[in-house]
Amino acid sequence: MFFVDGVRFNDLQTTLRIYRQQAKSKEEVLSYFSEADNKQEVARVYDSLMPFTVQEAILLPNSEQRMVSLRGFEIEDIVAKLDAEKIDTQTITKKQIRWDKQLKPQEVVFEDTYELFKIGAKILGVDRWWGQEPAIYFVKCQCPSTDRNYFIYVPAKVAKENDAITAIAWTMRFNGVPLNKEQYLNLMYTES
Repeated sequence: MFFVDGVRFNDLQTTLRIYRQQAKSKEEVLSYFSEADNKQEVARVYDSLMPFTVQEAILLPNSEQRMVSLRGFEIEDIVAKLDAEKIDTQTITKKQIRWDKQLKPQEVVFEDTYELFKIGAKILGVDRWWGQEPAIYFVKCQCPSTDRNYFIYVPAKVAKENDAITAIAWTMRFNGVPLNKEQYLNLMYTES
């Protein structure tokens, strides 16, 4: 038994391929092993192993293994490798007050774009869930303060609207209740 970030894997090859995907050097990986046989095997095969793929990570048998193996990928790579289908794109123009280095306020106008995606059953390695064609839906948004992209899960009942703003609205809560599109837009324009 072998471990990556505290999560157990049953075979050395999978473990090493995950380390390859994470771009760990052979020397670093060798330092993880104490048994001579394992060190010898790592030294012998590490450079020739193909890095673990997104598709392989998705098909791992347990969620902790999937989480650990997907950690080394950029989210955009995961979306691309899983052939995510873009369902909708919408852009909102916003205004905000931000402060410069001298702490002087200035109005900033920017566009906030939301994209709704779907990943289908065959890619996920399943045929049916509870008699339905399974799919995972998520909305892509960008944090205006960090410029980082985020992909946030949304349930099928929300995604069926085929509306990226409805999807991002669902991710916001007021008193524990998801916002609808109109409430979200009012909040965004109020923020502006």
